[in-house]
Amino acid sequence: MRLKINDDDGFIALVNNANYKGFVDDDWQFDQLMTHFVDQMNVGNIVVWQTSNNGGGNWLVSFQGQPSSIQAFRQFEQLINVTTGELFLTNYSDLTMAAQFSDASIPAAHNTALKIRLDNGWYKLTVRQLFDPDNNLQYFDIETDENISFEIIIAPSLEFVQQPVSDVYWHEL
Repeated sequence: MRLKINDDDGFIALVNNANYKGFVDDDWQFDQLMTHFVDQMNVGNIVVWQTSNNGGGNWLVSFQGQPSSIQAFRQFEQLINVTTGELFLTNYSDLTMAAQFSDASIPAAHNTALKIRLDNGWYKLTVRQLFDPDNNLQYFDIETDENISFEIIIAPSLEFVQQPVSDVYWHEL
């Protein structure tokens, strides 16, 4: 399965919207938001990563059971809990709206189709970035496989205890 997402700000995420606590503060600061993301990752409600230091892009995300033969520029593994049979792909704009407004939710209305269906349970996600964000910023081409930006390998997990993370993946100032 493939989903395309517009990312203006350089962060995207997979979210269990039923468990994710989005609201932070109506006047949140960036450090508060990053701490909030880390807290929610450590309980299995979200997986967040920075896509590029140069801002965002239009990304094609491939969800699959095995990695492709394409060499990943970088990758990480993180557990997430599925409790309602689906996870949503979202971007920083939607996450910040939910962080600022208690009545905003993930997914935002314009991103409700960006979901993957999974049986309930814990999953290990391996997120593979297939390009160098500083030297070869790519945009998706739905007609070819060469421009897949991220592969997300999904595997059921018997583990539900996370190795704690201390920052959003690939976050650089």
